[in-house]
Amino acid sequence: MKKIIIIAIVLIASLNTKAQNQIIGKVVEIIKDGSELPIPGANVYWEGTTTGAATEGDGNFSIVEPTSFPATIVVSFVGYQQYTQLIEANTQLQIYLTPSLELKEVKVKGKVNTTKFSTVNSINMQTLSTGELEKAACCNLSESFSTNATVDVNFTDAVSGAKKIQMLGLDGAYTQITQENMPLIRGISSAYGLSYVPGTWIESIQIIKGSGSVVNGFESFAGQINLEYYKPESAPKLFWNGYTNSEGKLENNLLFAKKVGAWKSNLFTHVSYFDGEPDHNEDMFLDVPKVKQVNMLNRWDYKGDGSYHISLTARGLVEDRLGGTIENAINPYDVNIHNDLLEFTSKTGAIQPNSPGKSAGLQTSFRRHNQTAIFGENNYKGLQESAYLNLIRQTYIGSTNHKLKYGTSYYADRYTESFSGHIDTAFTDNVRVDLMTGVFSEYSYKWGESFNLTAGIRADYYNNSEEINYLPRLNMKYNPTEKMAIRFSAGKAFRVANVFVENASFLASNREISVGNLNPEIAWNYGANITYCFYLFGREGTINADAYRTDFENQIVVDIENQNELSFYNLEGDSYATSMQLDFAYELFDRFDIKMAYKINDVKSTYDDEGIKESPLTPKDRALLNLSYATNFDKWMFDVTANYVGESRIPNHNLNSDPSVLNNFSDPFYLYNTQITKKFRKFDVYVGGENLLGYVQKNPILGTPIPNSDTAFDASLIYAPINGRMIYAGFRFKIK
Repeated sequence: MKKIIIIAIVLIASLNTKAQNQIIGKVVEIIKDGSELPIPGANVYWEGTTTGAATEGDGNFSIVEPTSFPATIVVSFVGYQQYTQLIEANTQLQIYLTPSLELKEVKVKGKVNTTKFSTVNSINMQTLSTGELEKAACCNLSESFSTNATVDVNFTDAVSGAKKIQMLGLDGAYTQITQENMPLIRGISSAYGLSYVPGTWIESIQIIKGSGSVVNGFESFAGQINLEYYKPESAPKLFWNGYTNSEGKLENNLLFAKKVGAWKSNLFTHVSYFDGEPDHNEDMFLDVPKVKQVNMLNRWDYKGDGSYHISLTARGLVEDRLGGTIENAINPYDVNIHNDLLEFTSKTGAIQPNSPGKSAGLQTSFRRHNQTAIFGENNYKGLQESAYLNLIRQTYIGSTNHKLKYGTSYYADRYTESFSGHIDTAFTDNVRVDLMTGVFSEYSYKWGESFNLTAGIRADYYNNSEEINYLPRLNMKYNPTEKMAIRFSAGKAFRVANVFVENASFLASNREISVGNLNPEIAWNYGANITYCFYLFGREGTINADAYRTDFENQIVVDIENQNELSFYNLEGDSYATSMQLDFAYELFDRFDIKMAYKINDVKSTYDDEGIKESPLTPKDRALLNLSYATNFDKWMFDVTANYVGESRIPNHNLNSDPSVLNNFSDPFYLYNTQITKKFRKFDVYVGGENLLGYVQKNPILGTPIPNSDTAFDASLIYAPINGRMIYAGFRFKIK
């Protein structure tokens, strides 16, 4: 292991810093008295390349010599005519720019798509902007995908109010969720972490399907969801968001931005409160738990002379959830969940202004997360103390068409866990230390504008298995035309499961729990994608189709086939997930957009006593239809979303009397959401509704009369909404 670390350090330390030949010059304007006025910030580059530089305060610049002479140098700056000159040999340049004779006022009218599919990136990525997130209430990350078909969201159980995601047919634990490409949801935050990121903090979300970059880690099985918070430069100076719904929940978000000075800053604050006791189906259990959450994040950004950048972030959160039976229930069943989290992250980057494409960066993250979760007689306590470091170096070989990234990463996690209740062997203060040391290298090749290839490999040493895991990944993109992109990806991923927190929903039952000697999970993912952009009747549209397959070499099987047992053991046999999706987006007429998607999932795993079966609680297919209309200048905005959820396999349970479950498969159902937004000069007002037809799962909690005594009690077999129609309203106030 020491050899790997030494090799990594030597590789990074042995960076070739030998300067390339430079051409120097100065860019000026001749003013009326005949003197020269330096022009700072002018763009200087070689025509047909990405090699460039910017002039300094005195107008001087230094640019890397072209690969061959003659070459054409181009200089441009706003308000001046563009300058070009053919350069025959290395020489010192004096460039005079001429002011444009007239700058006419230009009025631009247009629209920006709120969901974008890339035809340039070699990785299959779609980006959700703020506009897309504002189509719904989007109180937190778990509610950010209500108008997106790639990420599916559902409740995990009927008592905690937590939500889970699925991607490519797999549970959210197999999707790497990051904040600005650093770890966000992993370990103890897996159960409730989706609710820890308010939607108003998010500037954009990138969704990557399949194998991502080796630079970002080893845990991406189905893909990656990366959040970008508002930056000081792009954030409103003041942003205030208030929200309430028909159940009585209140949320308040207040954001500030410091935009002046060398150090710029954001302060994000969030408070949510709900103290009601709704029990619409009169089963003596709260339909929604009581919640109190206080959440704050403060970031500071410093940009030096353009050659380096520092970003520091501190975050703190406290949340309490109280659920279970109503206050005066004869047979009480308590759900009490507490989380407190402290996190500090930093990003430091250095670039070489005279060598575009060359940079180095260091990412760090330190976290302490404490959780207590009580579900009746099941009592879980966990403490996670984590450190993360990622050192990245980017350079190029010969030209910027051949880029190379390499570096080293280190993950250190200490878990202190206790569990008592329905388990074969209770334990107290069990300590597990996970240390993961890795090195990685990634090569990117660009051939013109039509072909991109990214190939990388990681080698990660895991202390508990004392093995090195080699994880290759490949992403290719070809553009047969400028409007079409064809992609292929393949890669391997690795992760260490935390079975209690990742499956906290099943603790809301009286199942007897057994945990085997578990190994890390390993899987291969393969996929292909076609994106086509078109114009029909002068309007823009997009078609996106993809298919992905995940094959597990090892998986932690979560076995709930026996209604009285919850078993965790290593896979013996086959386990796979195949997912195919088709997306279509088009502007039918001015400011009226339609978005449609259809997805098929085939997910199966091998169970010890049952053989290979379809994975439970996973819909076979899903569909989405979103209609959006805006009046001129977006003064009024109307959004309607319809979701179709196909049948799911429901494990056997003799108390399940839901008439919508036939032969252990649920009936398909539809969900309808809508929102209307009125925009004023500095603030917006919105009102909306979720699950407008009020579709709910019948009998979501089984064995309710005596929950602590009935061995068949189970509140975890959730495949449909447990809450009926919900109306909400809110406002957004911005000072830009």
